[in-house]
Amino acid sequence: MIPMAKDAIWVKPAGILLLVAASMLAGQLQTKPRLRAGAAKVDITPHPSQLTISTDSIRDHLYVRAIVVDDGATCAALVSVDGGARNSVVEAAISRSSASVDCPPENYIISGTHSHSASTGGIGNPGAPSEETLTSAIVSAVNEAKAKLQPVRIGFGRAQLDLNVNRDNYNSRFEWRQEPNPEGTSDKTLTVVEFVGDDDVPVGVYMNYAMHPINFYLSGVISADFPGEASKYIEELFDNKTVALFSQGASGDQNPRLAFSPSFFLRSRPYLMEGRRPVPQTVGPQAPPPENSSQQGFNAAAAASSRRAIPAENLEAYRKTLARTGEYVVLLGHSLAMTAVRLMREEIRPVEYAPIWGGQESFSCPGRERLDAANPARENVFPGYKDGPDVNIKVGLLRLGDINFVWVNGEVYSKIALKLKEAAPANQTLMVTLANGSANSGYIYSDDAYSHLTFQVIGSRLKPGCAEDKIISTAVGLMHKSLK
Repeated sequence: MIPMAKDAIWVKPAGILLLVAASMLAGQLQTKPRLRAGAAKVDITPHPSQLTISTDSIRDHLYVRAIVVDDGATCAALVSVDGGARNSVVEAAISRSSASVDCPPENYIISGTHSHSASTGGIGNPGAPSEETLTSAIVSAVNEAKAKLQPVRIGFGRAQLDLNVNRDNYNSRFEWRQEPNPEGTSDKTLTVVEFVGDDDVPVGVYMNYAMHPINFYLSGVISADFPGEASKYIEELFDNKTVALFSQGASGDQNPRLAFSPSFFLRSRPYLMEGRRPVPQTVGPQAPPPENSSQQGFNAAAAASSRRAIPAENLEAYRKTLARTGEYVVLLGHSLAMTAVRLMREEIRPVEYAPIWGGQESFSCPGRERLDAANPARENVFPGYKDGPDVNIKVGLLRLGDINFVWVNGEVYSKIALKLKEAAPANQTLMVTLANGSANSGYIYSDDAYSHLTFQVIGSRLKPGCAEDKIISTAVGLMHKSLK
């Protein structure tokens, strides 16, 4: 046998093995299911007839928005509600929706944008939209999104955006007030998760940023505030082929940086609504508004219950103030949206495959009750406490491939989210708050803020030294569990 024949015998099987291996790999890739997603939104804006005061108005529409994701084995639902959803709404919506679209209940995140102007009753009070309206809208949005499933790629990106500011401030008058504190802790991360179709148009966009939408609070205006502006910008940019959701990060101690500027509504509200002349605009030191004239500070419940029509002589000033406030709201929303689009176009590199995993755990922390419950102080007062029932908090994880959505059913302080991101074993981690109902805690303050006599801290039912560590350890534990 000549040498060439021997060589040929060895080369041929090697070639066959390579072809077989390549064929097997191709077969595996072909059988691996593509991620699919669909998105939808349902209008929940109150009817003008539901406005309670003659000078109230509807500035923009409110929506429930949903993105449903399917990996071929299971599905998940991301839902954003302009305003928020009580425990009863979340429980009913998940029960009905899960049975309808066959997504496991633990794979739902239903979170509120927390707009303080998304209800005729104001934040936390009954009003339109009703609980049944919200429940039905969530179910409808998820159903419609599931019906629109199509192949997508999923991507994660983030940017630093200096729009928010810590609002726990010990001011020059030696008072604890809700005022801008630029030196305080503030997570300025905008996180974006995109679901992009084969035509490179986003099917859905999920934004997460920590900032209270309070710009039209107690103004008589129905509005989705800056989350609505951010969503609308992206949806209109892509010819309404996209549904853009906004969720709150750890915004318990975060306000828009300029929300208390004298140019905007919150500073002028008492003058305009109580029939006095509009506050004069100067560049000198501003006198504190009447709400801050007492030691106990602003009483939100009293302010809401005493709200009435704007007197005729102040209507022009009222409209001008609302217009200025609206310009700021647009600036905030467009800043968020334009940054999100820049991330999608320039930095995010989406992938086709993302297995889904969902889970949640509950834990308890020692609770407390205020001694001044009959006449509670707003802030700058230590009310004294006695032992109260335990506080029950839920923490969950929805993992889409390498992206980890950690959710908490409460208003969490910014430092807790920052510590979670440091401790997380996964780089692509975001915290969604005000999600899947509401804990019986009030605000979930960070351990280092326990001595702040702000309304968030003194009103919280949590004793210090429990919630922060348990939120972080529970979330990290779920991340490890999801990888087993």
